[in-house]
Amino acid sequence: MQKTEKKKSSPAERIVVTGLGLLTPVGSSWQDTTAAILEGRSAYQAHETVQVVSSPSGDVLRGATISRVADDLITTEIKGIDRIEALLIPPISECLRALPEALHGFVDWEIILPDTCEWDHDILSSLTKKIPRIQRTSGKACASPNPRCTFFSQIACAGRALLKRRIEGVVMACADTLCETERLSKLMLDGRLKDPDNPYGILAGEAGGSVLLERESSARLRKTPILAAISSQGSATEPHPWPDGKPSKALGLTTAFHQAFSKLDDLGASVVHVITDENGERARALEWSLTAGRIFPNPNQERYLWHPAVVTGDTGGSLGAVVLADAIMRLILSTPPSGRITLAVSDDQGDRQVLCLEHVDQPEREEYFAKLRSTLGYRKITREKP
Repeated sequence: MQKTEKKKSSPAERIVVTGLGLLTPVGSSWQDTTAAILEGRSAYQAHETVQVVSSPSGDVLRGATISRVADDLITTEIKGIDRIEALLIPPISECLRALPEALHGFVDWEIILPDTCEWDHDILSSLTKKIPRIQRTSGKACASPNPRCTFFSQIACAGRALLKRRIEGVVMACADTLCETERLSKLMLDGRLKDPDNPYGILAGEAGGSVLLERESSARLRKTPILAAISSQGSATEPHPWPDGKPSKALGLTTAFHQAFSKLDDLGASVVHVITDENGERARALEWSLTAGRIFPNPNQERYLWHPAVVTGDTGGSLGAVVLADAIMRLILSTPPSGRITLAVSDDQGDRQVLCLEHVDQPEREEYFAKLRSTLGYRKITREKP
């Protein structure tokens, strides 16, 4: 008699992160930046005087402490869309180093920009001239009023396209700066910059970031290091976002967490770290405090809350990339793997996005990850020496 064997169900395909790139005031790469975040090494060294017009007492001058990328990387004379472009080139180039050069022309790439940018030239064509082997025809740019959350939502869209095998890989990039006079003046007029009269304000920063997404099967076939896997994603809209003056009830953020956790096998019980885009503003902190007690099935478990903007400054629409890099480094440092990490970002218009990441077992690449961990530890030790 012929025996019939049950077919083993193959594991579900996952979307994974295989490359990162980051340029911030505290680091010229994603590893430099996350090392600075873990050490609390900020770069609030630039002090600019901002002229505030139409104030009740007439035109006044006030100082704003900001976190700007070092002049030897991007000079202060570079402004506007040229500065955005300068913030994008290093992280995209860094991210692409995770791919063999022969594959650079076979990935799609997208950049997310704030709608405050004035596009005076074709930024995609300009970038293809300065970043080798990427194709203009496979790139697109999006100007969004909610760039921070759009970065996360487009990561989710790219993941769906990858699972349908429409594309082989995607580089998602973003850049923004709050350090230019016009943006600083508006923040000052809106009462959002931190100063002696406003201890709950933000410290303005700037950054460019990128992430390379692939199918797990493709990454394993190339035997490339896999930094993290995307477990789930959630999104929602807050009906009363903080800028409208009404207190947020955290309905949008709570819904986004519930949506993301509902797709996990344990409904979020294994989440051990939460990384948010809290930036010093009281309204954001209150919204998270309302959310935290509603979302976990095991609320008594100890969890860690991190907000990297304390170190980098609020980098505007690119803060999502900073949060993502911080989360991935904490996954890598967690040995043995202890659980999932959840990221949450919010935009002023009410958009709320949540992303869950998890460790990928890859014993054949342990030497690579051990080197990453030892490099970070070495930096910390050398910094603490007198």
